[in-house]
Formats: sequence, C-alpha cells, structure tokens
Amino acid sequence: IEDISGRPFSSKGLEDIEGTPYLLPDWAWGAVKFKNGKFAKDISLQFSPYNNILYFKKGNEQQEFLQPITEFMLGYTEGADSVARVFRNGYPSTANTKGETFFELLADGKFQLLKLHSKTISSFKPYNQPERKKFAELQDLYVLAPGNKMLKIKKDKNFLMNELPEYANKIESLVASNKLKLKSEEGIQQLFSLLNKQTN
Repeated sequence: IEDISGRPFSSKGLEDIEGTPYLLPDWAWGAVKFKNGKFAKDISLQFSPYNNILYFKKGNEQQEFLQPITEFMLGYTEGADSVARVFRNGYPSTANTKGETFFELLADGKFQLLKLHSKTISSFKPYNQPERKKFAELQDLYVLAPGNKMLKIKKDKNFLMNELPEYANKIESLVASNKLKLKSEEGIQQLFSLLNKQTN
C-alpha cells in the first residue's frame, strides 16, 4: 500500500445530499490492475458511480488513485455468501460513456455483458419543506459484441435478435431450450454465458 500514490478525497459540495455517491454501503476488500500492468492486492476499496472514481483507504484517510486503472475487483460478504465483482474500462465510447468509464463485468468471453452503474443528483420537494437533493441510481446493460461493437441493450429477446442478427438463431434456440426469462438481468446473464460457450 505504501507504493500506491494517491491524493486525499474531498467531499466538499456533497455533504447536504441525501443517500450516498458510492456503490457499496461499506469499504470492500479488493485488488487493482493498473494501466502499466502492475497490480495492487489486499487493499480497502470503494467505488463511486457518481464520478466514476475508485478510492482506496490509506490508514484512515480516503484517497484517489493517481495511476490510471484498467480493472478492479471488489470482494465482500453478503449474508453467508462471498461476493466478488469485477469492473473494467477501456471500452468503446457510447452516447453516455467514455473509454475511462468503468463497467461491471457480468459475462466474459467473445461477448462481454456489462452493467453500467451511474448516480446523478436529483431534486425533490417534501410537502411544506424546502427543496432537497438526493443521489439517484441508474443501471444499464451493455454488450461488447464481436467486431468491437458496443451496444446498449434491452431485456428483450426480439431486441437482441434484431441488434445481433448473425446470432439471432442461436439466441432463439438458447432461450427456448433453457427456458430463459430475458426480462431479468439473471436471464440475460445466463444467455450470454451460454452464447460464449457456444461461440468461443
């Protein structure tokens, strides 16, 4: 941890906003891969979808990494289960994302199924009270398809078949034979995991 350079985090301007800019309620154990190929492991991490910044804890101080990051992993327990979530950047830009934007990796292979976590600040006005602000969370699914094609997708079979016409027959077959429900994230994740097994 001593070898990691960082700058102290300032929460100036965020104190009066309800909710949290962070992905997780607490710090997670994690590992980081830097753009220069080096790694840092066994460090406390927290990710902010509000500003797309990964933070680490040095002593009791929250700091922002100075070195560019290409991938990180967050590990924590949820009930009796251990959870490990991987995030990457370096994807083609879209209308709402840049190359530096981190996506959570839900399925890896020829198709990469990605989840974009983002937070914005919205205003609301309780009855007979002054206007207040809060963090609002958004989640969108994307697929990096063969040919470096980046697609924002809907949880809908016909949409996927139209956007990926060369794989339409496989998608239809996999959905039918595995009784997949594509209205859920889990169903979409199963589809692309199966598609990766068949197309690698």
